[in-house]
Amino acid sequence: MKRKINTDITRVYLSPLDTYEQEKVRETLFPLLDAMLSDNKIEPESLSGKKVVIKPNLLTRREAKVGITTHPSFVRAAAEFFVGLGAAVVVADSPGGTYSQGVLNALYKTTGIYEACEQSGATANTDTSYSEVREPEISRLGFSIINPLIEADLIVNLCRLKTHALCEMSTAVKNMFGSIPGLQKAEQHARFPKRLDFADMLCDLCMINAPQINITDGVCGMEGNGPAGGTLRDVGVVIASANPFASDLVSAYIIGYEPDEVGTVQCSVKRGFCPGDISGLEIVGDSPDKYKCTFRRPDSSAGGLLKQLPTIFGGRLQKFLEPRPVVNTKKCIGCGACASVCPESTISVKDKKAHINPKNCIKCYCCQEFCPVKAVEIKQKFFFKL
Repeated sequence: MKRKINTDITRVYLSPLDTYEQEKVRETLFPLLDAMLSDNKIEPESLSGKKVVIKPNLLTRREAKVGITTHPSFVRAAAEFFVGLGAAVVVADSPGGTYSQGVLNALYKTTGIYEACEQSGATANTDTSYSEVREPEISRLGFSIINPLIEADLIVNLCRLKTHALCEMSTAVKNMFGSIPGLQKAEQHARFPKRLDFADMLCDLCMINAPQINITDGVCGMEGNGPAGGTLRDVGVVIASANPFASDLVSAYIIGYEPDEVGTVQCSVKRGFCPGDISGLEIVGDSPDKYKCTFRRPDSSAGGLLKQLPTIFGGRLQKFLEPRPVVNTKKCIGCGACASVCPESTISVKDKKAHINPKNCIKCYCCQEFCPVKAVEIKQKFFFKL
């Protein structure tokens, strides 16, 4: 893996876009892609014959109109751009559940990725192999990463502007969590149950993958209980940068978060991957204030607040006060999706209903994230309701 993120880059591009009409998306993305290649000092002609991997957010098998996954019009436009430069373009991601060819085929079909690939000349990845990657100069951690990303000469990171129950925001940095194969993501949640430790791990993972082109789809974002159970919110902007950490700083500002309220942004600022606030960035195009809005926060946000407080009473008070996931048995269909992704195996399905053992729950909210019928809800203490 020879790629590297230049965290000295502070340039972030903001372009208006309020439609997924293909020609409009193409007109918006092509100049941004040109600009980011220039920022990375990559000559377009040098990509001829090289492997460019587009990394979308394909969290789960849902249609594009639901707003959970990367819109296929973005994938198609990015693929057309790099195919036009003579690159071999592959679209690759690992969803949150089982990582198999059958799962990928169904995922690509439902999300519109197969059609986007057919129309652009790209290939949808069905290679489910992965390898252990260690980069001691970046992190003491080792990660299993899917091979298409390891083999890429250039990674194009395409994400949506969404809130997130655990991380507060799921954009460029969080999107690289999809480089870890399937259910091994649960192992990372179990390995890093504390919010900031998990966020720091995500920053390490992003640095190791080194996506040098990062585009956040803010045409239509998701607020509330994202990344899968929230509601859609029109914003009308595309955020792009060669530096994913700088891009996320702008994303957080637009949806109404301070840098220290989003774990990955807080950690990236502390580690010098981006400035402390947007005043330290070079904004090209529209002002972020044009799009600034207040996204409704996840029901679990009180838990994020608590996890920023110093540990007291051995952490028992925080654990008691944290919002926890509960199953609405009237909605639950007993599919077992929540149990399959639970890092601590604390969820069981009995009598066609899911049950969460609160004693072992680490409040990662994966169960809420992957429930297809929004049956997992967040129960807050009365203190936070006030």
